[in-house]
Amino acid sequence: MHCIIMARIWLTILCFGIAATVATACATRGEATMAVHSTELQGDFSPTTVIVMVDSVVGKEPLREAVARCGATIIYDYNIIPGMAISKPETMTLDEAIDYFRRVEGVVSVERDRIIRLTDPVKPPLLTR
Repeated sequence: MHCIIMARIWLTILCFGIAATVATACATRGEATMAVHSTELQGDFSPTTVIVMVDSVVGKEPLREAVARCGATIIYDYNIIPGMAISKPETMTLDEAIDYFRRVEGVVSVERDRIIRLTDPVKPPLLTR
């Protein structure tokens, strides 16, 4: 009986910890442009947004400069992870924006902003090959 109570307490603590982490995971830069996230999605991807991860040693400054140069917009500047959600400029396609940001100093990955639902089924790697 004692183990069941302890397990419930730990589960509650874990749930609150996850909720707190998610709630504080990002800081908006300026005003969050929710219109970007609510635009019509193509499949499960945003047609205008990329997630860019940078090397924490190099930092985010080269990426910020590249965003300013091309006319893109920073939607989120993540605090917990070294990355940003960036809305592409109107003058670029999404693929052009991905190629552009991949060439920026310190960038380690550029991905399409995709929708992941907690209710989506999990497929182990062996089953997806």
